[in-house]
Amino acid sequence: MSGKLRRLQITFLLIIIWSLAVLLIKLTVGKNSTSYEERSPCFTVYFERHTKTGLGNHLCYYAALKYAAWLTGRQPFILSPSDVTKLDKAFDLDIARVSNGIQCAVREFSHAVVYAYNVDMKLLVNVDANVSIWLSRSSCSWRYTKPIEQQLRRELRFRRQLTEFAETFLSANVPRGWNASTLVRVGVHVRRGDFLSAWAVRRGFTVASKEYLERAMAYFVRRFTQVQFIVASNDLRWCRKNINASSFDQTSVNITFSVRHSTEQDLALLARCDHMIMTTGTFGWWAAWLANGTTIYYRNFPRPGTHLWLRSRTADYFPPTWIGM
Repeated sequence: MSGKLRRLQITFLLIIIWSLAVLLIKLTVGKNSTSYEERSPCFTVYFERHTKTGLGNHLCYYAALKYAAWLTGRQPFILSPSDVTKLDKAFDLDIARVSNGIQCAVREFSHAVVYAYNVDMKLLVNVDANVSIWLSRSSCSWRYTKPIEQQLRRELRFRRQLTEFAETFLSANVPRGWNASTLVRVGVHVRRGDFLSAWAVRRGFTVASKEYLERAMAYFVRRFTQVQFIVASNDLRWCRKNINASSFDQTSVNITFSVRHSTEQDLALLARCDHMIMTTGTFGWWAAWLANGTTIYYRNFPRPGTHLWLRSRTADYFPPTWIGM
């Protein structure tokens, strides 16, 4: 009887020790171990849809939002009066939406930079759990994408009709006599248009030159046997006049223009290319990021000494693996 009693005592003691250990773990981990449902309904971070900005800027908003959610553990959502945003026209997004306003106290976080990483975002971990965080301005940087890169690439899935459009366009435009399985496609995005306005020039926006594009194209022509350049732009007249294959071997270089396609179609098409040449603007930046090949960027952006230049950092904006020319 004494041996059996001793075993029961030991078992009871072990149960007590295990229960105390579980309690200690819960007390140590605290709020950070609870699920969204157990937290305050205001433990969220969001951005408000801006109709005046383009798809590239919306993608910057989205990346910064997902980064902030990853950093703070908060639930991300988009504040929008409708279920369809510019992002939804391009991607099948699975993210919460709120259309009837915020019922919580709100801490506005306004970016002090434009084309750079905002180190102050790390301070958002100190915002009270009963206060929602509003990201009110766009900030674009590869540093927002890096910690959550695989998640972003899974989430930024083009809508099926856009994927089919890109595949159909590329299949229908294989240069005569070329083998589709061996040619290399390089997307080229040329941003001009509004960047040439007096306001944009004063602000610090620039446009790439014909010489830059020729140097960037020559880089890929030297690397590959057959290169097809897929050109998308908001100024195709300028592109047709200034981008041509006359300085290259006509049998190894082809230039194909994306004509009369929507913004979303152009992005899907460029993202489907193997490599990318971008000029300026966030649309070309995201086309390059989505293509995920070798990227050449126009390094004379923004114009030194301007307002935009003071709010930008090249090392933060362009990934270190991209090539500046």
